[in-house]
Amino acid sequence: MEPIWNRFDFAIDVSKVYEKKRQAMAAYESVFSGQQAQMLNRVENADRYFGGLVGVEYAEIFRCRSPVLIDDLSVLGKARFG
Repeated sequence: MEPIWNRFDFAIDVSKVYEKKRQAMAAYESVFSGQQAQMLNRVENADRYFGGLVGVEYAEIFRCRSPVLIDDLSVLGKARFG
């Protein structure tokens, strides 16, 4: 699992589907079991932290290697600090 980034370019609100994400991650027993079980909590805590930064309960963050073209401004939500 890669470390949490110190910056991100955009975030997606995943609050409405977070229970499905938990179930999907738990299905990967070979990855998230035994000594690695705490990784589930780590992922959830990170998603909650980044969600708090943008004003939602849970968010997944992304970085871009190049500029992103957005052709529909309605997909952009107002960020907590923006």
